[in-house]
Amino acid sequence: MLAGGHGRRMHPLTADCPKPLLPVGPWTLVEHQVAALTAIGVDRVVLSTGYRHADFAGLIARLHARGVDLITVVEEEPLGTGGGLREALRALPDAEAVVVLNGDLLSGHDLGAQVRRLRAAPPEVVGVVHVREVADARPYGSVLIDDDRRITAFVEKSPTPPSHTVNAGTYVVRPDLVDDLPDTGPVSLEREVFPALATRGALLAHDARAYFLDVGTPAGLVTANRDLLLAPWPGAAPTPQGPALVLAGATVDPSAELTGGTVVHPGALVGAGVTMDSAVVLTGARIDAHARVRRSVIGRGAHVGAGARVCDDALGTGEVRTAP
Repeated sequence: MLAGGHGRRMHPLTADCPKPLLPVGPWTLVEHQVAALTAIGVDRVVLSTGYRHADFAGLIARLHARGVDLITVVEEEPLGTGGGLREALRALPDAEAVVVLNGDLLSGHDLGAQVRRLRAAPPEVVGVVHVREVADARPYGSVLIDDDRRITAFVEKSPTPPSHTVNAGTYVVRPDLVDDLPDTGPVSLEREVFPALATRGALLAHDARAYFLDVGTPAGLVTANRDLLLAPWPGAAPTPQGPALVLAGATVDPSAELTGGTVVHPGALVGAGVTMDSAVVLTGARIDAHARVRRSVIGRGAHVGAGARVCDDALGTGEVRTAP
């Protein structure tokens, strides 16, 4: 699990919290990914961290307490996706297959089928990439695939992508992929390693249409929480469904109206007459009487004043929003 980035697209929420530790329902992003991995029989999880790595200590302790065999590697300097994977592969020398997940991705595709695809592949194939068709490929890396489902070209984000088939960000690789990575320093899987592997026919495509969400922005975090409560994807960590989830330790006035997959975290206070639709209210936040919050994240200890409106926005830790 590659969780070492700074999460700049998620600002201001990541100013004091690594993106993989942001919550989707009662769980962090990492815990949803661990649930998907353990469901297919993964024996060991390697968490590659960097930015604010000390913040992961509580999560690691919780996962160990649940019996998850988890180890961590820490990037003292940013190593990119390839460098982070290199350090993780060195911690898994005896693995038969390694599932590689980006720390901000949720996917409901059949991960077990992707693993089986690699196991059945000829030895020159070192990786299987989850791909999917999209209407607009410009925000994604795109791939070209031949009739044997081998990836023949791997092109990172481009204003003129060569196809509508895109890299969906989940990989299953052989441990000896480490031989294709430089021994030290940063490297990008998507920009440097995979294009070279595609040229020699060492990557297969696993085409699967399923739930897929890049939780890289505050809007993505809102969507993930809404989907978890209203229509959870396969592999999501178990969570009560319904229009809203108020976690233990939160205080919500009975007259408040919570809809659209709203989640209120412990220590938050929601006042009388508040209306929230598809909102995420983090620990210790306060929403005063008759405020309106829609499709937004209210950060830890943030304050929305009486009658204020917050729509399609994110308030950082301790930020205050008042009525005009």
